[in-house]
Amino acid sequence: MGCLPLPLFMLMGFGIGYAIDSRTGAVWGGGIGLVIGLVLTALLVRAMRRSNR
Repeated sequence: MGCLPLPLFMLMGFGIGYAIDSRTGAVWGGGIGLVIGLVLTALLVRAMRRSNR
């Protein structure tokens, strides 16, 4: 479950970017989605570690 946001946000960003600006937008959207997924994964892991204390 922790790594689920990575592919979801990357694919959503890819699709939105492709709809806005074709290939260039797809690359930027996928990259932005990947970064958002990484941040959300880090926040989830942090929250899980705090709840186990």
